[in-house]
Amino acid sequence: MILRRLSIRWRLTLGSLLAAAVFFGLAAFAFYGQVATILADTTETLLQHDAAPIKSEISAGATTVVAPGYAQLVAVLDPQGAVVETTLPHDLAKHTASFLAFPDEPQPVRAGDDDYLVLTQHVSTAHGSWTVISARNMEASTLLLDRLTATLIFGAVAFTLGFALTSWMLTGAALRPVARMQRHASELSKTGSATTLPVGPAHDELSALAGTLNDFIVAQQHAVARERQMVSDASHELRSPIAVLRSQLELAHLRTGNAAALEESIVEAERSLQRISTVATGLLDLAEVEAGHSAGKANWGELVAELGEAADRARLAGSRSNVTVDFDAEDTVRGRAASEQFPIAVSRFGRLIDNLTTNAINAMPESGELRMALRRSRGELTLEVCDTGPGVPEDFIPVAFDRFTRPDESRSPATGGSGLGLAIVKAIVQDAHGSVELSNHRGGGLVVRVRIPRSDEFDR
Repeated sequence: MILRRLSIRWRLTLGSLLAAAVFFGLAAFAFYGQVATILADTTETLLQHDAAPIKSEISAGATTVVAPGYAQLVAVLDPQGAVVETTLPHDLAKHTASFLAFPDEPQPVRAGDDDYLVLTQHVSTAHGSWTVISARNMEASTLLLDRLTATLIFGAVAFTLGFALTSWMLTGAALRPVARMQRHASELSKTGSATTLPVGPAHDELSALAGTLNDFIVAQQHAVARERQMVSDASHELRSPIAVLRSQLELAHLRTGNAAALEESIVEAERSLQRISTVATGLLDLAEVEAGHSAGKANWGELVAELGEAADRARLAGSRSNVTVDFDAEDTVRGRAASEQFPIAVSRFGRLIDNLTTNAINAMPESGELRMALRRSRGELTLEVCDTGPGVPEDFIPVAFDRFTRPDESRSPATGGSGLGLAIVKAIVQDAHGSVELSNHRGGGLVVRVRIPRSDEFDR
């Protein structure tokens, strides 16, 4: 719990310190054990070497033994247990009798203030079993191990602290770009600047993080800009009908004595109110689509059925202006199941078609033809909506899908358009990971082509 309150730098340093302490501690312990083993093996070899000449003479049948070499601690006992030769110190020699019971391997012995390693070996001859006792003072080995222990402890502590200091410095250097990004982000938050976070020259994780955060900042800035633009556009778009509605209501008050004039004012006010309602509804629909709400999937059969229903709705709307509506659906990929999924809900697909057909019918106030074609090809769904209207100016095509844009009087608010239909279409298509394009037909009229991939195409 305490570690969670510490900074990343402290946590990394403490973790490195703990890891270094464990590593260097184990290394020191292993090194100490290895040295102790080498000293023990060396001492045993020396004990064997001290007793070897005497054992050779006894095995050869000699009745006397050669005197031990200088500084060799050796005692020789004959078969009767009498000491034939000894160079053992007095404190150690007092225990000679007890050494006879030792196994044939070195044994530690404490004599006086000194520690010894004693090796008892028995040599069998025709006259009985002789005993050769060799000993080594362990003071030098003990002193060496003590000094080695102190050195290893000091070295392990020094290396651990050095490792921790290095880790602290390296962690600080590694996190310095993060601190710069934090300060820069704080400044952005205070000043509201549109600049992005600095990205270092190295292609590392921090650069990737800065790039991701910059993408997020840019997306948020675009979202804020869109919201501000939507509010501005909505305010501008609603200002006129609200002002007109206010005037119509004021005029209606003045016409209270004239029933026909009063009814005319009420009808005009209803039209203005309908225009305001259309804009508000369009804005709500657009906000819902852009927020990604009510997303879903539909298969080929469901989309074909919705196309037929949308065609019926378009025929009903176009009957007033003698607009004929026709549609067809073509599946160019045979053998695929009708349940193949596309990332668009049936309701949104219907709304997309309704917006396109409404625009087309409004562009043909007297008569014309409207044709819809739905095709399923390998990997995508294609919808084409063509009309025989006047088309749109070429300079309008790049901004056709912006909010509250209208090409000319043929597609003006007077015909019921809010300037949001194509913006909603684009939002629906983008939410389905598709694309939409608009072009004038060579023979006259407008063509809108929508492409939507299969669900498994963009999921890969």
